[in-house]
Amino acid sequence: MSLYTFFGCLFLAYGPLLSIFFLYIAPNAQYVLLTVASAFFCLIALLLSSIIWYLAKGAQTIHFVSITYSIAIQELCRWGFYLLLRRAESGLNTISSNPKSPFNRTTFAFVSGFGYALMTSLISYISLLVESIGPGVIMCPSCPEITIYFMSAITTTFFSLMHICWMIISFEGFSELPQIKGWLKIIWVISSHYGASFTTVLNASRNIKYGCIYSIMTSLFILLTSTYLVISSLKSKFKTLSNTRRSQH
Repeated sequence: MSLYTFFGCLFLAYGPLLSIFFLYIAPNAQYVLLTVASAFFCLIALLLSSIIWYLAKGAQTIHFVSITYSIAIQELCRWGFYLLLRRAESGLNTISSNPKSPFNRTTFAFVSGFGYALMTSLISYISLLVESIGPGVIMCPSCPEITIYFMSAITTTFFSLMHICWMIISFEGFSELPQIKGWLKIIWVISSHYGASFTTVLNASRNIKYGCIYSIMTSLFILLTSTYLVISSLKSKFKTLSNTRRSQH
């Protein structure tokens, strides 16, 4: 039964990422390099957060403090990776399959978000996934009917997809600064990242009955909203591109 749990949680947590990698990213060497680069920036952010957590002995058990500075560091590294990518964007466009496509930046952001999603999901869930093979079972404190392995697998899936959307939205926001719409996109990314992360604390709360449901619903709402923002941006670019082609003819 523990082996069934292991493989079920494995494909639930990493299935979407594996599908995106093998179907879209792996065939393109440029996308693989961008994935590795963004994953490295994310790893730096997680390493800095770990160092602060190790040094701050008094705040190690205060989850809200740890989440606060961890997300701040992740978002700073996201901004730093955008600055690096912007300097290399002309070269990346030159060797891309369609150098003049207006969707290249969105594609680069998508691939970079995949790298962020891959690294955070591996660091946050892989050790817990390995524990599911053991003889014991750990139930979710706020939802005793399900295991913590299953609950964490769902959370990992949501956060993986949210990181991809957040990277696309934040790249657009950074490129549109100092316009107000650019600031709004950045504020959405940061606030939704904090909101989704803080609600995961409900999973371990014994005082809030079915707190895991609130956590899942919050993550689902943020994911759907972020996806809507990405789709709206793509539609706007398609409309602009079609209008430009019509004016040229």
